[in-house]
Amino acid sequence: MALTKKFLIFMIFFVLLTLISSCRGKNVEKSIEELRTGTQGIILNFLPNNPPAMIHVDKSHDKNNFEVILELKNLGAFPQPETRIGGPKGKVYLSGYDPAIITDVKAKDNSDDLERRALEGKSMINLNGGSDLAFFTGRIDYEKLNVERYDLTLQATACYEYETIAGPTICIEPNPYSTIQEKKICEVSDTQLSGQGAPVAVTKIEEEAFERKTQFKITIKNVGNGDVLKADAFEKCDPYGTKKLERDDIDKVYLQEVKIADNQLQCRPFATDPVTSTSGYIRLINGEGSIICELSKDIYPNYERSKTAFTTPLTIRLNYFYKNTAQRNLQIKKEAEDFS
Repeated sequence: MALTKKFLIFMIFFVLLTLISSCRGKNVEKSIEELRTGTQGIILNFLPNNPPAMIHVDKSHDKNNFEVILELKNLGAFPQPETRIGGPKGKVYLSGYDPAIITDVKAKDNSDDLERRALEGKSMINLNGGSDLAFFTGRIDYEKLNVERYDLTLQATACYEYETIAGPTICIEPNPYSTIQEKKICEVSDTQLSGQGAPVAVTKIEEEAFERKTQFKITIKNVGNGDVLKADAFEKCDPYGTKKLERDDIDKVYLQEVKIADNQLQCRPFATDPVTSTSGYIRLINGEGSIICELSKDIYPNYERSKTAFTTPLTIRLNYFYKNTAQRNLQIKKEAEDFS
């Protein structure tokens, strides 16, 4: 009787332990799936009352200083904490004001540098992504404010580097023209994708199999609320900088690689050079662009080894700069001079 009771207790303990382990495994699996979802990267907002909707100024310079506080959030999956500590390469800027009236606008303690902020992407230990604040100060020149009221729209701009990684499973058919009817584990077909935790996403892969190669038409799209910039256009993001953005600087995404296993696919045509290559810029028109990549039997030995269809991951890696903005309406009211 005592032995039976001990055995029953052991079995209950064993079942509970199995259930706990199973739940943990499901949570981990769910977390991994959540990493590369969504269509946003860095977003920014003005904190309430920072600055207030109305700022009163008088002749005393000490009372004409103001502060702007911006809330920054990384809602995407780049960068990962194991590859970079902090946020992506990038800066935050303020604009929309007359620099002759509003002077000495600057960030406090390098808070405009996104790499110094706690803005890591979504990860296993932080499913929501990083968040931080940026602080700016400025001064209103009473003497230059020649009107009683100055209405303006203050604009905050975040310009930052980002990366998109898509890894859908696709079907490879080494013998597409076979007349023999046999059961296959997959069929070559188009693949629709949703957001990958970034403002630029791979939205569709159209696949076509030939005797000695498989072609993939990869469509990418700007799915965020901002603008896509070339990597070397980053220095032109500053609204009060010496260089301005040109048409050739925008709507270009850099294709770093398209891979199956360790094999990089040859792709074409690129925006800057139509020749076939493994990497280059893809131009977006109306927010969307595409590239055709090719997997041939000459570069992929498993193509020849398999006599029937099989599945494999297709890895697509994109790199670009992205620009998001936020706005706040302000009214600066000039107080009458005190002649007492």
